[in-house]
Amino acid sequence: MSGPLDLNDPVAVLLAVARALRAHRLQHAAYGGLALAAYGEPRETKDADLAVAGFEAEHALDALRAAGFEASLAFAGVRFGGHRVSRFTLFPGGGQTGLNTADLVEPISSRYAREALSRAQEGRLRGEVTRVLTPEDFVLFKVLSTRERDLDDAASVIRAQGADFDRELVTREADRLAAEVPDHDTAARLRIALERASRGGVP
Repeated sequence: MSGPLDLNDPVAVLLAVARALRAHRLQHAAYGGLALAAYGEPRETKDADLAVAGFEAEHALDALRAAGFEASLAFAGVRFGGHRVSRFTLFPGGGQTGLNTADLVEPISSRYAREALSRAQEGRLRGEVTRVLTPEDFVLFKVLSTRERDLDDAASVIRAQGADFDRELVTREADRLAAEVPDHDTAARLRIALERASRGGVP
């Protein structure tokens, strides 16, 4: 890792984690509040969230440590809705300051995880190129999550994208996900997000 890293800076942390994963050819894309700022209505975020596919948490831990992070695996593959989440605690070391976490979020549907990551686009954060989920896949990731705030985030992206938002793709993927993850109410959560988008986000 080049130069001291302020772990309290979520953008710097996300970029550094993305570089570490990229160096080990681990498939990833920016997700969470920092991706939301690119597509919807920005909200404050303090940690780094990345969408991932096709590797174990231990491989990511090796990549982070190889990049100079003092990292530990808080939990691996814990199910939240239609996702499995692995959380890494990032401690200061080597001139770094602060403390942070990085969440790697992988859909339970391995088919969808691969396809979403293959659709990810290149974007720029602080002048650095990094991969970011498409607006449509950002919405689907939020629909696969469990919190009410996730639906608000999804609605803000749908609203901000307007006519550019590919509702047909999202509806088609949601139908497939409903069959692949039958114990998560994908269809109902997407319907709520779409309704909130049309009402300006009012629950």
